[in-house]
Amino acid sequence: MHDGERERQTDGSHVVHPGENVDDEGRRESGDAGGWVERREGPSVKLIVAGVIVLLLVVFLLQNAETTKIRFLFLDGTYPLWSLLVVGAALGFAAGWLVAAARGRRRFQRRAKDEG
Repeated sequence: MHDGERERQTDGSHVVHPGENVDDEGRRESGDAGGWVERREGPSVKLIVAGVIVLLLVVFLLQNAETTKIRFLFLDGTYPLWSLLVVGAALGFAAGWLVAAARGRRRFQRRAKDEG
């Protein structure tokens, strides 16, 4: 059993949840969902999108397997192109995250100053 089903499996008896209509014999009355939210089965959209992104990333890495010569500060040598692209993307992500955090902190300080 999983979250999407209406009944929970316990010691064999049906569990009555708040808001659920039952008759005198403990059977659920039809016509009312009883406050339950129906969930569909199968993988979520987020999981599918994450899988597609991972698949595209693997294809990208396999297509960029050539080596590239780099000379930057202490990094002298030949590296796989995909590793340099991943490092560049990670540095870009970190820079964007730091800028967003600094803006959020300034915005929070301005709001606190305006309220106080």
